[in-house]
Amino acid sequence: MSRQYTEQELQAVMQAEQQLRARGLMVDDSDGQEAVNVNSERISAYFELNKNLPLTVQTILAACEQMRGQMMWKSAAQVAYDSAYQSFSAADQAAFEAWWRSQSRILDLEGENGFSNASKILGWMKNKTMSARGLDLAVSNLAGTSGLFWAPQREQSPQGKPGHEPSGSFAPKSDSNLSLRDHMKRAKEAAAKASGNHEQTPGTDYQYEAERIVGRNHAHTEQLRKFFVTEAGNINWEQTYGARRRAAGL
Repeated sequence: MSRQYTEQELQAVMQAEQQLRARGLMVDDSDGQEAVNVNSERISAYFELNKNLPLTVQTILAACEQMRGQMMWKSAAQVAYDSAYQSFSAADQAAFEAWWRSQSRILDLEGENGFSNASKILGWMKNKTMSARGLDLAVSNLAGTSGLFWAPQREQSPQGKPGHEPSGSFAPKSDSNLSLRDHMKRAKEAAAKASGNHEQTPGTDYQYEAERIVGRNHAHTEQLRKFFVTEAGNINWEQTYGARRRAAGL
């Protein structure tokens, strides 16, 4: 019988995901569907095999360290890019992405080379006005100092971010692209159905639906996930769900 997870345990999963993301584990859709699915399945399977082990932030982090070699982590170049990208405002991020997509014939936008180029350019732009002119100047200066990776002599498809699909191309989660919380949520619902106890999942799970909403890009999604509607100090998930949908333009 599949392990049942309480709402408190699922909340611990979300908190652990935030810490794991900071440590470089691929837990977000924008990191790559295959990587997220592999990591989610590894963690879910671990707690299915260890049903007596309490599910807390600490035990999840410990399990990931124990299985480090079996999981998919971001490279140093990607971690550097993520850190640099997140240091800018949403408006600056959008301006950078628009400029980045236009550079496919000049810069290598793919994989590790793309992450390296982007992090160097964003680092040069720190405390400067984000504009196409400024970004072009960054390329000119970096070409003569730290160096950049140039586009191969072949036509490329424009990319939204280095190593990612074009910005805004986020797809709904499917059975082949589930986060850790999605896996455990499905397990909880399956166990409740198998036992004939349907009281554990009454009506719409607004918290689950609210956490599934994604924005125009990774930064917008992170902003949405930090937005809550509270009443008397408690989160009203139904209203939070509605508010996040409106903010996402759904």
